Amino acid sequence: MTKKDPLSESWQRPDDKDERIPASGLPGWPGYRTRDGRSGYDPIDNDFEAAHVTGAFVQSLFTGKLRLRNPLALVLSGLAGLLLVFPLLLAITESVRGNLLPWEGLLTFLVAGLIGLALLVNFVKNLMR
Repeated sequence: MTKKDPLSESWQRPDDKDERIPASGLPGWPGYRTRDGRSGYDPIDNDFEAAHVTGAFVQSLFTGKLRLRNPLALVLSGLAGLLLVFPLLLAITESVRGNLLPWEGLLTFLVAGLIGLALLVNFVKNLMR
């Protein structure tokens, strides 16, 4: 006789089905705040949806998958990338010459420069597409 391992058995019966909630039923996903019986003006739902959209934008920006179809938005993202990278380049050239910036200033330029670099990478990818 062999003993059965209690951890190997599933905690669900085989005939149970997972109840899947559609994406529009989760807070923060587009369509949740305007579901049936809602006006869409709930400030908490608005904040959740804005946070979800912002997170999706930042994720697609840093993974290089941000696709812009509007030519004006594409040009503006390229200009914003240049404007954010330019101070970092100036800070690096000044540091090479011996004029060191304070740590807080260099950190600020580094964060802004990384965002600008991500914008420029997406700009070039969109142009090549």
